[in-house]
Amino acid sequence: MKKIFSILAVAAALFSCNKLPEPAISVTPENAELESSATTVALTIYSNRDWTAEADCDWLSISPAEGYALDAAAYATVTVNANTGDAREGKILIKAVDGSKVVEFVVTQGRSKTFIASAQELVAYLEGINAGTIDATELYTIEADLDLAGITLPKVSVFNGQVSGKGHVIKNWTSSQAICDTVAVGSVISEFVLDKSCKLTIPAGVGTIGFVANVNNGVVTDVVNEADVTIEAMSKDYKGSIVGVNNGDVMHCTNKGKIVFSGAPHTDGSAYVGGVAGRVVGPGEMHDCTNEGVISIAFNDATTQSIYAAGVVGAVNSNGKCYACKNTADVKVTLKGSGTNAQVAGIVCYAGGEVGECNNSGNISLFSETSEGAADCGVKGTGVAGIACYMGWSGGTMYKCVNTGAITLRAGFSVGYQTVGSATKYATNVAGVAGHAFKCGIVECSNSGKVTSIISKMDKAPDAGFNTTARQSCAGIVASSWGAIERCNNYGIIEVVWTTEAHNAALAKNFVGQVGGISGGDYHSDQISTSINNCTNEGNINITCDSSQSNNAFGGIVGWPGKENATCTNEIDHCTNTGKIILDGFSKSRLGGISGGAVKLTGCINRGAVTLKGGLATCSVGGINGFGNFFDMTSCENYGDVTSAVKLNGAETSAAGGLGGLVGAIGNTAVKYVGCKSNCKISVPDGSAASLIIGVIGQNKAVTTVLEVGTADAPIKIKGSYNGTALTADNFQSYMRRQDWAQANEKISFNVVYGE
Repeated sequence: MKKIFSILAVAAALFSCNKLPEPAISVTPENAELESSATTVALTIYSNRDWTAEADCDWLSISPAEGYALDAAAYATVTVNANTGDAREGKILIKAVDGSKVVEFVVTQGRSKTFIASAQELVAYLEGINAGTIDATELYTIEADLDLAGITLPKVSVFNGQVSGKGHVIKNWTSSQAICDTVAVGSVISEFVLDKSCKLTIPAGVGTIGFVANVNNGVVTDVVNEADVTIEAMSKDYKGSIVGVNNGDVMHCTNKGKIVFSGAPHTDGSAYVGGVAGRVVGPGEMHDCTNEGVISIAFNDATTQSIYAAGVVGAVNSNGKCYACKNTADVKVTLKGSGTNAQVAGIVCYAGGEVGECNNSGNISLFSETSEGAADCGVKGTGVAGIACYMGWSGGTMYKCVNTGAITLRAGFSVGYQTVGSATKYATNVAGVAGHAFKCGIVECSNSGKVTSIISKMDKAPDAGFNTTARQSCAGIVASSWGAIERCNNYGIIEVVWTTEAHNAALAKNFVGQVGGISGGDYHSDQISTSINNCTNEGNINITCDSSQSNNAFGGIVGWPGKENATCTNEIDHCTNTGKIILDGFSKSRLGGISGGAVKLTGCINRGAVTLKGGLATCSVGGINGFGNFFDMTSCENYGDVTSAVKLNGAETSAAGGLGGLVGAIGNTAVKYVGCKSNCKISVPDGSAASLIIGVIGQNKAVTTVLEVGTADAPIKIKGSYNGTALTADNFQSYMRRQDWAQANEKISFNVVYGE
C-alpha cells in the first residue's frame, strides 16, 4: 500500500510541472469590409488548442474547417458569395474543441450593384441600360416599393437585361409613354405592380403603346397594372396597358385598371385596344393573363376606320398563341354608326392563331345608336363575342373556352358585309364564344351568358350599301362557322330582335338571318364542309323577325347548316336541344328544333317546344328540321311540342308553309327518313298544312325521285296529339301526313307505326 501511494505522489508532481497554458486563439485579419461581388479572404489562425470553424450564415464558408494546436500558424480560406441584396454582415466562428475559447472573423459585405431600392436607383439602372453599361446576363432586383412622385423615368430604346420587381409596387408614376420602346430577345421584365396612384395617358397621335413595353421580343411576366389608362385621342395601331405588340412571351400578367376613351373617331387606320396587350404576333405567345379592368370606348360620331376592343388582347396574328387567359370585366364600344369593321370581345377580337382554354365572365357589348337604347344607327362587318370575334386559325381548333358574360349587339340596321382577314363576307356576328370561324374547328367550348342581337330598323339600310348575301348571324357558340363543331354546349338564353321600324312585313330589301343554339350557320364559307357533332343546347331561343324577302333559318342547334346540294358533306350528328324556341314577327322563316335548313341528321334529339307565334304563311316549322332537302334523317327523335299561331297553307306542289312533328316541309329530291320518332303535341289553326311527321311534301307530284318515310326495318314511330286529339293505335295513320293529302307520286312510301 505504501508503494502505491509513492507512485501516485510522483505522478502528481509530474502533472503539476506540465500544466497546459491558458487557451489562446487569434485570427488575422479580424474583419473584412467587402464589395458585393464574390471573393475569398485568407485567414491566419494561431491556436494552442485543437479548433473547428463554422459560419453563422449561408453566404460564408471556410476551408479547412478544423485544425490542431500548433506552435506555428495555420492557414484557411473564407469564401464569400456574391450579394444580390442589401448590405449584410456575417461571421466565421473559430472555437476551441474543448470549448475554452471562441474568436470571430467578421465580414461586412456591401449592397449588390444589382439591388434597386429607390426611385433614383431605378433611374440610374435605366440610364445604364441605355448606355450599355449594364450586364445583360445579371439579374437586377427591386427590393422596395418605389415612389416615383416627381420622377421622370428615362425611356429605354432597347431593353437588354434582366430585372425582377420581386412583387414590389411602383407608386405615383405619371407617364404618357412606355418604360421600354423594345424589349430585346432573351431579356426579362418581371414581378412588379403599377398601383392605382399612377396616372397613365395615351396622347393623341400615339400608335403602338404599352406602358411596360411598346414592343416585346423577350419575356414580360407577372406584371400587374392597377392604374387607369386614359386615351386622349384614338389613333391607329395597337394599345395595351402593359404591352403594345408582343413577339415574345407575355405571361401571368394582369390589368386591373380601366381603359377609357370618349371622343372623335380615328381617321388614320385600324385601332386595336386590349386590356393587357394590343397585339400578339407569332411565334409570340400570351398565356395565363387576366383583365379585370373595364374597357369603355365611346365615339361621338360614325366611324370610318375599324375598331377592335378586347378584354385581354386586340389581335393575335401570324399563328401567334393566346391561351389560358381570362377576362372578368365589361368591354363596351358605343358609336353613332359604322361603315366598316367594329369588333368587341372578351379575350381577343381578331385571331389568326391559337386560342384555347380562355374564360370570359365580363359583359361584352356594341351599341350603334344616336342615344342610349335608340338602336337606330348602322353597322357593317360587326362582331360581338365572349371569346373571339374572328377566328381565322386556318386548320386549327379553338378549344375549351368558356363564356358566362352577357353578349349584346344593339343597332338600327346592317349595311352588308366586308372582308375581315380571310373571310370575304363578314356581316354581323354575335355569339357566346366565337363570332366567325374561318376553316377553324370549335371543340369543347361552352356558353351560359345571354346572347342578344338587336337590329330594330332593318328597313332603314341605304340601298347602295345593302347586300342580299349579307346574312346576319347569332348563336350560343359560334355565329358563323366554317369547320367542325364538337362537344360544345350552350346554356344561355338567345334573344334576337330583327325588326322593321314599323314592325311589319313591308321590308323592301333583303335581310336574311340565321340563328342557332350552337351555330347560326355556315353561309359565309364553302357551305359544304361544316359539321356539328355531340353538341347540346339548353338555352331558350326567342326571336322576333320581320325579314320577309328570303328564307331565314332558325334552329335549336343550327340555323342555316349548309348548301342544299347533294355534294354537301355537312352533318348534324348526335346533338340535343332542350331549349324552347319561339319565333314572332312577320318573317319568312324555316324553324326547327335541331336545324332550320336542310342537312344530314343522325341521332339527334329535340325536347324543346318549337313555337311559331308570328310569321308569314310561308314559314316551315319542324320538331327536328324546319326544311329538308337532299339529305337523309336517321334515328332522330322529337319530344318537343310544335305549335303555330299562323295558318300555314303551303301547297303540296311546293316546299313552304308547313308544320311537322319531324320536318316542316321537304323538297323534291330523293330522301330517306329512317328509324325516327315523333312524340309531341301538334297545335295549329284549322286548315294548316301540318302532321305528326311532315307538313308539306313537295314531292307530292309526278316526279321520279324517291321519298321513303320510314323503312320496313326501321319505321317511323309516332305518338302524341293533334289539335287536342290524342293519337291511338287506331287513328295515328290519319295524322302521320296532312289530312287533305292525296298521293300523286307512287315513289313516296310510308312505313309508320304507333307508339314508342
